[in-house]
Amino acid sequence: MGEVIEILEETTPLHFRIGYTTTGEERQVVVDPDKRDLFLGRAATTTRSLSCPFLCEASQGRIICTVHLSRPDLCRQYSCFRILVLDAKGNRIGKVMESTRFLRTMDHGLREVWDREIRDVQIADESVWEKCTEDVLVRNGYRIIK
Repeated sequence: MGEVIEILEETTPLHFRIGYTTTGEERQVVVDPDKRDLFLGRAATTTRSLSCPFLCEASQGRIICTVHLSRPDLCRQYSCFRILVLDAKGNRIGKVMESTRFLRTMDHGLREVWDREIRDVQIADESVWEKCTEDVLVRNGYRIIK
């Protein structure tokens, strides 16, 4: 998520304007009142550049979201998908659910691409299947988030 969500500015103390690097969309988030000390005491965000800038280590091996109450929709859905498919404008139009290879979409064009080029591909290795799926979708003008 650190490649997807970036802090654009701190508008007031512990209130941030963030942006999605994939869509250009912006929104406001606020550090949860009960997590302010944790957020202020965090290590430099550069130590975990691929993680969301609002994730903090609460204890050894326990990472929590410090803006959970105001977290973006993308974060609310994060654990619900394996691959999120965006159209050229950045609109969410489909997703492959976690631990599956099944696409959920109402977009006719995406469904056609999926059925024609991805659905019946037989690749045993999950990471290779994901890469193949990403390549097909990008080649057809879609953007994805994994």
